[in-house]
Amino acid sequence: MNKSRTMLFVATIILFSVPFRSIFVNAMTVETDQSNSSVSSSTEVVETEASTNEKTSSSEENDSSQTDSRQSSTSTLDSTEESNDEVNDATLSDDNTNDDSEILAAIGKGTNFKAKLYLNYFGTKLDEAFEESGGGDFVSLFFNLYRDQLDKAKSQFEIEELTIKQLMSTYILYDIAFAKNSHFMSLMANNDGTTPAEYTGFYPNTSILTGSALDHQTGKPMHLQAYYVNQKSNKTVVIHGGFRGNWDNGVVTPEYDIFYQAGYNLLFVDPRATGASDGEYVTYGQYESDDVLYWINQEISDKPQQGILLYGGSMGAATMMSTLAKPIPKNVKGIIENCGFQSIDKQLRYTYTNLVAPLLANFAFLIDLDMVPDQAHEDLYMKLLKENYFDQELHLNTTAELPAIGMSETSIPKLIIHGTNDNVVPVSNAQSLYALSKGYKDLVLVEGAGHGEAQKIDPKTYNTHVNNFLNVVFNDHVRVIYVDEQNHSLLSKSELVLSGFYGDDYKTERKSFNGYTLVSVAGKENGIFSEKIPTVTYIFLIVKLS
Repeated sequence: MNKSRTMLFVATIILFSVPFRSIFVNAMTVETDQSNSSVSSSTEVVETEASTNEKTSSSEENDSSQTDSRQSSTSTLDSTEESNDEVNDATLSDDNTNDDSEILAAIGKGTNFKAKLYLNYFGTKLDEAFEESGGGDFVSLFFNLYRDQLDKAKSQFEIEELTIKQLMSTYILYDIAFAKNSHFMSLMANNDGTTPAEYTGFYPNTSILTGSALDHQTGKPMHLQAYYVNQKSNKTVVIHGGFRGNWDNGVVTPEYDIFYQAGYNLLFVDPRATGASDGEYVTYGQYESDDVLYWINQEISDKPQQGILLYGGSMGAATMMSTLAKPIPKNVKGIIENCGFQSIDKQLRYTYTNLVAPLLANFAFLIDLDMVPDQAHEDLYMKLLKENYFDQELHLNTTAELPAIGMSETSIPKLIIHGTNDNVVPVSNAQSLYALSKGYKDLVLVEGAGHGEAQKIDPKTYNTHVNNFLNVVFNDHVRVIYVDEQNHSLLSKSELVLSGFYGDDYKTERKSFNGYTLVSVAGKENGIFSEKIPTVTYIFLIVKLS
């Protein structure tokens, strides 16, 4: 197989990850119920001296697709399906990996063929190929594995080649989209998801936080990590970045400079499965939101009056919106979601049909994986992923639409940012999320901006809306005036101004002045801080001496 062609093929496969590769740096972790977690926190000082390296970037081409008349082929697997109950506990243990005959016998033949066991077997073979190659010649080894599996379809398993193709495709999609140690992702240069590629450094007073909490996905304890920038503020921005991200290259970017320059504390959560935190699977916000809650609760445990703002980009935005669908403390005062998606299911489907399948269709003459950009194949692969992964080890409900629930059922302020030319997460997500959001909300659609490019394309509009939103969340006002009947102020200045966080209670004071008596009050003496600036006027009458 020509090396340049094989590398192009691999680059194409890896594009399955692009829809969620936010250009934001990632991090965040949470535990919803602190009573269920054993918390052990420690801090470690982070090196704050930044170095600059030449930024490397990779470009990917979008090729047009060719569709064929293979829609009927999507039903091939129906005759080989086994119930999840039968194969849920079936694994390929280390004791068996050296004896393919036992494994192949367990997988079965014909109508007794077990798809889940085959997927485990194929995954093991991929592991072996990757280990043998040392990551260097994995492409050619994968091609050999592909041919070998097709040869086994009828000779070993007594099933159609198409069934094997579809199962191999299912595993590849799982590996790229969900698995912690993705072989195909590892083939991409600068593939760790950190953005930008060069070392950006850390802000002063940055420390590493570690903790331990119950992982609701597995029911086991898990290690969590975050980076904390302490500016001794009563306001903290909790940040989660995009797909497969981490903070290895630092956290200093223009996005976060806005919060840093405002003097807020910053809490960057290292995401499960791809950062320094534990976790075996990427779950597009369903369980990452638990990690976010853990760190929120840690932040307010020592600072019960702390105001919290949530910020996320791409998958990080979906994570933050999903956090709102869970029991959040009243300290959470607002959310900024930047190019996030409303539904895991719809986003995965969009990714497959519009990005992955059209590209792979052009490489069918090399490796035909039966990835066709049509509704039938989209349904097929979502069905196979659900049966063999979502409903089993991932415990993932892709149709729950936690982001939509979080935005529609909470009244905290919401800023929604999206580029109109986003071909990774369509702008329709922002429009739909804005329509269903409750409470104060602001929608910023930046013309011509691609995925995560709103600030880059129109920094003035972006920064203006973010700064205005920060004032709504953290700097709400109530004007209080004390005047006589001639509207002359009884204070040394014209008015008092009360300040507070959005949603917090305010209470004005009934003052007394010598020689005056209070006759009326205009406005609500007690209320809740909001984006509006109410005025409370106390009117006094001069007391006439008899």
